[in-house]
Amino acid sequence: MKKILSVCILFCVLTVFLQAQKLTIKNTVGADYDELGEYDLYSFSQETNESGQTVVSNNFAFGDRFQLDFASQYVDARFRLEFLYKTASDSVPNFLVVPTGFVQFKPIKQLSFVVGNDFFKTFAISSAYLAAADDVTKYGRLLTDSLGHESYYSSGDFGILDKGFAGGLATNWTWGEKDKIYLKAAAGSTMYTDFYGTFDYALDAGINAGVSKVFDAGFTAHDFTSSARKFGAFAGLKSIPDLTLNTSFYYNFTLSDYLAEARVNRSEGDEFKKQKTLYAIGFTGGYYFRKAKFGVYGDVISGLNDEYIDNIKYYDGSDNLIKTETTIIKRGSTIVKYKNGNAKRTDEYTSGAIPFYTQLRLTYDVSDFLNLSFNCKLRTMIYDASQSWLTFYPRLTIELPAKAGEITAGFRFDMNLTRYNGLSGFSVPISYTYKFKKDFSK
Repeated sequence: MKKILSVCILFCVLTVFLQAQKLTIKNTVGADYDELGEYDLYSFSQETNESGQTVVSNNFAFGDRFQLDFASQYVDARFRLEFLYKTASDSVPNFLVVPTGFVQFKPIKQLSFVVGNDFFKTFAISSAYLAAADDVTKYGRLLTDSLGHESYYSSGDFGILDKGFAGGLATNWTWGEKDKIYLKAAAGSTMYTDFYGTFDYALDAGINAGVSKVFDAGFTAHDFTSSARKFGAFAGLKSIPDLTLNTSFYYNFTLSDYLAEARVNRSEGDEFKKQKTLYAIGFTGGYYFRKAKFGVYGDVISGLNDEYIDNIKYYDGSDNLIKTETTIIKRGSTIVKYKNGNAKRTDEYTSGAIPFYTQLRLTYDVSDFLNLSFNCKLRTMIYDASQSWLTFYPRLTIELPAKAGEITAGFRFDMNLTRYNGLSGFSVPISYTYKFKKDFSK
């Protein structure tokens, strides 16, 4: 029976490849936080701990990412395998393997099924694009794998990242001349089982509609059956060439790339944590001056109050277990409740502070083979400017002759008032990417 099943699977795979329309192979080597892995090739950092002492560290990282994209009339697929080695001492194993990918089945034009552990930007809302960050937030994806329960299966310094398993159903409808009017919708679930066998899941859904080259709008609901549900609403103008103009609204905003890390005052000692926010609003805009080959882009995301969603841990005397309760907490407050005579309370955060993010990106195409860019990013807390992170990042991208790939390199400077009064970090990101494309339909 196993042999028959193996033959059937092999036959299906061969059939799909024989009907291939497009095949893309992409490989990236190096260490670049923006392109590959979570670390730059070389990183220097210094910070003050709770005792006021300065802690200095030097870290190195190196990795490789192999990615294969396949497209046919009835099946689209992506397989990505990442290897990363780093010397940094943290909760992540020093040598890490990350397998990700998805398979999308398209029996008809208007309907598709997708399974995998990462859908990337396959179902992204275009008006959720942040121009300065050059990215689409996970809130702007109709289907997502952002349950947040990633775990590492590790033995010593070696580990494999487990991102769970996800599946979904998507529809895509178009009308008018050249399919100008469009409507997309999707719904699915992410499932996860940890090392101890505990099962969890999240339900996600979203809708996206618009008129090509006129406007775009969308709404997403992630993990919407839980008390930690997340919502995103987006709208953007698409009628002016080379102009980006989008706005957004978020409920339960938790993305660490856009949130400041602030000092949490605890009775057992201070701690640094990313500061979530219950409501946030965002704006992004930019314009590429085609004749001058110059682009300027800006993002702003700001919280609207000093509340956030988090877990309260407490001791339940009825069964002698530590339990958690998800609730809305006001920064700076201490909530005390009683259950079976045992108190439970929140941590004490900075009172009244509201997370705020802004970024500026400038680009200049020196030639068809050389691009220069400069990024400046600020993550801070309104009413508490001492909790601030400021990053300066100049970089260049060189496209090699004869389609031999491209090299990206730069320097990243961090000014961190939260952990250090001045320059707190310096890193050197470098990566090389080679891409091979084959179109079988021509």
